[in-house]
Amino acid sequence: MKKLSTAVIISVLLWSTVVTAEFINIGQANPYIHDSKIEGTVPPPEGTKPPVVLISNPANHTSYPSNNFSLDFSVTIEKSNNISLSLSELHYKASWLRDRTEVDLLSFFTKNNYTWPSTFSINVTDVPEGPHWIEVYAVATAFAYEIRHEVKDVFYTTYYAAYEITSSSIVNFTIDTIAPIILLLSVENKTYTTSDILLTFITKEPVSQTSYSLDGKDNVTIAGNTTLTGLTNGDHNLTIYATDMAGNIGASESIYFSVNAPGSLPTTLVATASGASMAIIGLGLLVYFKKRNRGNFS
Repeated sequence: MKKLSTAVIISVLLWSTVVTAEFINIGQANPYIHDSKIEGTVPPPEGTKPPVVLISNPANHTSYPSNNFSLDFSVTIEKSNNISLSLSELHYKASWLRDRTEVDLLSFFTKNNYTWPSTFSINVTDVPEGPHWIEVYAVATAFAYEIRHEVKDVFYTTYYAAYEITSSSIVNFTIDTIAPIILLLSVENKTYTTSDILLTFITKEPVSQTSYSLDGKDNVTIAGNTTLTGLTNGDHNLTIYATDMAGNIGASESIYFSVNAPGSLPTTLVATASGASMAIIGLGLLVYFKKRNRGNFS
């Protein structure tokens, strides 16, 4: 029979402390100090339910804009075969780590007022860029039967065989801390003779949103390639923005171009014409009021 891990032994010692206290309280006349120890393991009986591990963070098939995250998961253990199983070991494996990482169960036990918690949160740091997986393992232990007893001085020790049952949960995710790269294909630094310009661009990774800003105005959300219509004559500038699946925002190079379309007045001329129109209207009103006033005095 194989030996149990250190985490299992810690769990059993904690359990045996409670058992010893019960024995002493029940039989105070007994001169022996009772202790319980695990001698080895046997296969779990048929029908034994394994622990249920559920990882809530990182979520499966998601992207994160940071190299650090909180590994959050829960462990549920159900009673099976009329025997109570106890959580005895936790560890996780990850695609970027060579060895498995042990979880300090005893620290969680003490922080939770000396009871086993059902949820766990562990800080994971320095995760490299790119796609990864992480798998959390939970080991539950139960006492199978007594093997033998040993009496030494005032110590009375009962040795048990135990069984372990293990389960795990795995998630796939991506670390992406780099903003998306945008290549603007159609709009160039030149003068256009049309007021409608085709806007085409590509991104070097999947994105969740794209938009553009024309002449420094508020961003206009677009679903992809589009056409800029009704451009006025004169100078313009254009920048494309994209948000990737992790939330990183990238910007294209700003393009400066001009429009000189026949039949389309520049913005400044339109403003001048409007001003001239207002002047003519004002002059007409002035003549009208003068004539009316003269009529009143006559």
